[in-house]
Amino acid sequence: MLRLYLVRHGQTAFNAEGRVQGWLDVPLDEVGLAQAQQLAQYFCAQRPQIIYTSPLSRAAHTARVIAAACQCDVIPDERLREYHMGDWSGLTREEILALPRPGDDEPQIPNGEGARDVHTRVTAWLSDVLARHAEQAVLAVSHGGTLGALLAAMLGLPIARRQPFTFGNASVTEVHYDGQRWRLHVLNSRCHLD
Repeated sequence: MLRLYLVRHGQTAFNAEGRVQGWLDVPLDEVGLAQAQQLAQYFCAQRPQIIYTSPLSRAAHTARVIAAACQCDVIPDERLREYHMGDWSGLTREEILALPRPGDDEPQIPNGEGARDVHTRVTAWLSDVLARHAEQAVLAVSHGGTLGALLAAMLGLPIARRQPFTFGNASVTEVHYDGQRWRLHVLNSRCHLD
């Protein structure tokens, strides 16, 4: 059985300010650095064999801290990047809501990435993980939007930009694959944090 742990990176200054990051490469802040250490302590008991990470520094740094404690390799993978938020990058929710927009429920992000694009890249990553790590414990350190797309793909939910999941900074979601279907065991756990 494959055990897949989906981990959201530790906190950044933009997270604390409520700013959209997307592909902006914002590093962990002091809280995020401490959260990465707490994740490392937690995962020592889970014994992952491999860690995949988004190449963005907030995720990659979180992954390296965990890998050092667990003595396993880290593989950066572009497919685990956050949604490209285009012209919304760096803005707060209030600033985005104040922008002129068409009346549809799910507007296209100007110069950004659509849900179908993210779905395509995360399902390709999932297929590779299933082919390479069928009986292992695998960690993926990524971002809230990407983790939502991953979990939605596993559970067969419709492709959508906004999924019904929340992933707090440094949260852990655990999903198992038994060879036929995915089973969600833990969603958005932050019990390992002080």
